[in-house]
Parts: sequence; structure tokens; C-alpha cells
Amino acid sequence: MPEVRVGPLLRHVGETDATIWVETDIPCEVEVLGHRADTFEVEGHHFAIVCVTSLDPDREHPYEVRLDGQKAWPPSGYEFPQPRVRLMPRDGSLRLLFGSCRASSPHHPPYTYQHWWHPKGQGIDVLRTYGMRMLRQPSALWPDALLMMGDQLYADQVNDTIRDLVADREVHADGPVEVLEDFEEYCIGYWDAWRDPVVRWMLSTVPTSMMFDDHEINDKWNTSLAWLQEKRQTDWYQTRIIGGLMAYWIYQHLGNMSPDELAKDQTFQRVVETRDGTEAVRELARMAEKDDGVSHFSMCRDLGSARLIVVDARSGRQLQPGRRRITTDEEWDWITANVDGNYDHLLFASSLPILLPYGMHHIEAWSEAVGDGAWGRRLSGLGEKVRIGANLDHWACFQDSYRRFEDLVIDVVSGKRGPAPDSMVLFGGDVHHCWVTEVEAPDDVAGLGTKVWQVVCSGLRKEPSAVERVVLRVGHTGFVEAVGKALVRTTKVGMPRLRWRPVTMPHFRNQIGTLEIVGGEMGVRIEKVTGGWRKPQLTTVIEHKLL
Repeated sequence: MPEVRVGPLLRHVGETDATIWVETDIPCEVEVLGHRADTFEVEGHHFAIVCVTSLDPDREHPYEVRLDGQKAWPPSGYEFPQPRVRLMPRDGSLRLLFGSCRASSPHHPPYTYQHWWHPKGQGIDVLRTYGMRMLRQPSALWPDALLMMGDQLYADQVNDTIRDLVADREVHADGPVEVLEDFEEYCIGYWDAWRDPVVRWMLSTVPTSMMFDDHEINDKWNTSLAWLQEKRQTDWYQTRIIGGLMAYWIYQHLGNMSPDELAKDQTFQRVVETRDGTEAVRELARMAEKDDGVSHFSMCRDLGSARLIVVDARSGRQLQPGRRRITTDEEWDWITANVDGNYDHLLFASSLPILLPYGMHHIEAWSEAVGDGAWGRRLSGLGEKVRIGANLDHWACFQDSYRRFEDLVIDVVSGKRGPAPDSMVLFGGDVHHCWVTEVEAPDDVAGLGTKVWQVVCSGLRKEPSAVERVVLRVGHTGFVEAVGKALVRTTKVGMPRLRWRPVTMPHFRNQIGTLEIVGGEMGVRIEKVTGGWRKPQLTTVIEHKLL
């Protein structure tokens, strides 16, 4: 009898439709709420995404997964509430959970210790802790959706469980150790990331959108053209990058699409028709890895009265000096086209914070300018070395893309992209700490009352060490701002048109955020995990009204 290997994951949820994703151990037919889909195969693994339509918006829909007609999930004696589909609220309210950066490790010492106690300690998993709280709450208090903004797994820092599982495999004799090396090992990585019973139940019940970032490949992935060219000369990089992108498309990106989008997606339709999607998915990964490849991983999703746009800020990068961009022109045009519309709130997410503290912003802009020859051709290598060594790869390091983003914000608040929304909230992850920033348009822009904020929340389980905390705190200081401003003034990079200021202090530890919209008001809450690993708790460290 077939079994569910990974999942089920509740992914897209709309006003009357939903998708449920599963991985099974053998080929079979998957049925959820009377809707069916046959599995497709990629390199010996079997997957399906079931599109459920015509759901009654006035009630919840508990579901079970049937494989070849037999109930396969939830299993007999399941200790958690039955998975259910709850459609998006129609009254304009929204409770959106968000965060990034979640390393998978056992949920007991030494992995729950902090870095200075044990080299592999990641702290307590705040996503699991949130799921434990949900189990104690009425379902009316559960989030409507979850946004995971990158680093769903750390392919370049595997834990002992994965290391032992792949110990007998040798993909490349001279490749890096303790990393995921090919598609097969990525499948093991995702299985490990989502197999904890509490997390597995939570992901079967809360609709989730996902975007990847650097650690799903390597912490310097697509930071610099020099780094990329060096890695492409090895005999292991191609297998690793293609395997990682294939796995991303299957485990993360497929579920970001609605049933209508899946019906129009050429790769997915080719996979469904052939049942063996190995070559189709590998071809997509090869195209995404090329220098002139086109990323199609950004996503747009309506959550009630809010529109969520999530930018792929990693795979579509253009890295040629003098022509660096976060996304291709085609991808940016797709993103901005989806900004057009009529909604109350625009939620614009990137795995990387778009607005760093001023000092960090200026230093990153300076490094790009020096790499492009602002200090002369002889010193252009200095900019690339700083860029690679310090992992300077945020939006400020891609000034062309950053300026386009500024123009987009100005167009939104001035009503040039359609009716100006009540708010625009920018989400970011990656940087392993949290803060809230208020953003203002230039004085010469006639705004229509749109409030603009940025909320950064990272990580779900990636606790910074004591040294990392000191470095991150210093980055928020006026001293670094003065240094950055002095450096950037030695180049032709102009000052930002947008203005921003933090309204909270930076906070550390493993944390998770909640954006709440109700009754025309909006607020954000950041909670950190406290207490021991046996009975972890969530403690509010930031609570700020946005609207």
C-alpha cells in the first residue's frame, strides 16, 4: 500500500479553492476532498499536488489523504487535530505569520543550545513552538496564512541525521563535505526539515507560501560573478545547483501557484502529461542557472483584501559588473504588472531586506561602485573582494534594482499604479535579527496617504552567536552610518530618495512575526522563543501599530 513520505502540505488557499501537496513512496492516485491527481516521478521520487475547487467559503473543510482509494493520512491514532482547509477571510481581516531561516536539527540538546555552548546549536525551533501553541488555542486564533521567506533548509550546513543518511553516497570525490550534493540528497533534506510531528501537522493546516534564498544552495550563491565563475569550474557545482533548483521547484514553488496558474504553467503541464518529469524539471533548472536565464519563481497571491507579492531575489540575478540586477527585466516587469490592481494593502516580500540601516546600505552601495571602477580599474577587485568576503548581496549592492524599487514605491503611494492602497508593508528575512522601520517618500512626491513600513523577521531557527550579535548591533549605529556615508560620497552613487527610520530596537534569538489586519487597522507583533527546550514559550519583543 502506498504511503505519504512528506506532507501533506496545505499550500495555496483562495476564496473557494486550495492545493494540497504530497510526496509518496510509490506511484499512485492521490485524493483529497473528492479531487484526484496522479503522482508524477522525478529521479525515482513521486509527487502530486491536488487542486481542490468549488469549496464552500462559509465553513471549514477537514480533509484526509487517500492513496489509490485507501486512507493514508492522518494515520490511525493520530494525536493532532485533523488537517483542515480554512478559506481566506472575506471580511478584510488577515492574520499572516512570517519569518525566514530555519535550520533543521533534533529538538533536544545539544542542538537547542546556543552557538557558544555547542558548535551545532541552533536554539529552539520557533516554528515548532508556534505549532505547539496552536494546539492549545481555539482554531479561531490560528493564522490565516504563513509566509516563509527563504532558507527553508541549510543545504550547506547539514545536521548529523542527514550526514549519517548520506554517508555511504559519494557524488563527487573532491566535493565539499557535509552539504547536500544532488537532487537525491535535497529530497532527504526537505524530508528532514518538515518531518517533526508538530511542524508536519502545522504545515498540513496553515496555507504556506515559500521563497528560497542562498543557503538552499550556498551562503555566497549568486553574490558575485567572480565567485560564480570559480565554482562553475569545479566538477561538483553543476550537480549541486541543478539538484537544488529542481528540488526547489517541486517542494516549494509548485505550491505557490493557484489551480489556474498550475493549469497555465508549461513545465507543470509537461510533467503531468508525461508522468516522468525528470527531464522537464531538469531543463527548467538549467535555464534558471544560466547567466541569461529567466527566473519565473516570483509569486503573487491575494490574501483577502491584501495583495502579497514575493520577489525571487536570488536565482535571476544579473552579476556582470556595471549591469548588476536583482532580477531580470522580464521578471521585474511581471512583478510591477502585478502591483497594478485594486486592494487595500500591498505586502511586498523579499528574502533579503530591501532597506538596511543607513550605514550598511551605504557600504553595500560603495562596494558595488568600487567594483565597477569608481576608485579606478586597479582597485575594482577590492570591491569584489569586500562583496564576497562580507556577503554583501542585498538590494543596495544592486543599485539599479534598488532605484527601480524606489520608483515603484513612489508610484504606489502617488496613485500611479492604480488606486493608492491604505498601506504598503515590506517584508525581509536573511539577516538573523528583527526590527520595524517606517518609510517615507521624498518631500516632492504627492502621496495619497499610503503608510509604508518594513518589517524584518529572521530567523525561525538560526540563532546568531555572541560575536554575530555584536556585529549586527554595530551595523545599526550612527558610527557605521557616518562611515558608510563618507565612503559612498567618494563615488557617484547618490543618496536614496526614500527615507526610513527604525521605530524599534533590533532583537535577536529565534523569532516569528505576525501581521494582523482587522477592522481597518493593522499591527505587527514579533515573538521570540523563551524557556527550556521541553516547554518552550513565545514572548513578545515587538508590538507596533502600523495603521
